[in-house]
Amino acid sequence: MITMRPMAEPLTVKARTTRAALVGSAYDLFIEEGYGAVSVRDLARRTHVTSGAIYGHFRNKADLLVAAIADHIDRDLYVKTNGRTGLRAYMQRQWRGYRSRTGLRALLVEAAAAARVDPEVERQMHDLQTAKLNEWRAIYHQLQETEGLDPDVDMDAVLILLWAAELGVGVLESWNVELPKPATWGRLVDRVLRSLEDPAGEGRR
Repeated sequence: MITMRPMAEPLTVKARTTRAALVGSAYDLFIEEGYGAVSVRDLARRTHVTSGAIYGHFRNKADLLVAAIADHIDRDLYVKTNGRTGLRAYMQRQWRGYRSRTGLRALLVEAAAAARVDPEVERQMHDLQTAKLNEWRAIYHQLQETEGLDPDVDMDAVLILLWAAELGVGVLESWNVELPKPATWGRLVDRVLRSLEDPAGEGRR
């Protein structure tokens, strides 16, 4: 998990509520107007607080951007399975519901553009992405063991491929390119992941 700023003590309920409201407003405003076009003062007006109050929770605008992305990755695209839901079924469900993540992808596109000119955004997004990819990587490798997937398949590459597809959809959406229907995505992802099954049917047992 990424801590956006060091804190000596846990946040109070009021502080957590204020912080969540700021992150939510930043998420909406960055999507509506673009990260580069929004200032901390704009956000203060939107949330009816002072700029000083915002800086009491976040060091800079980059902190807000990355906090909003981190929050929605965990909310909208959290890779997890349970004993009844394997990787194929989970990813089918995720891609059938890809339209629900339009806002998250839009914000990731904003972050990618900002990172090219803002070293702070680049650093924080690198750290966030590294942490999330490591977290997901552990899950993918565990599933390779438990679901009988081909032991010769590089699961790190599978993870990057699927994440690159998610990010690429965001770029295409920003250009208003027509995309496949959700059911089509689900069937395609299922076929791709079916190809990962161990041809010997034994996995690494």
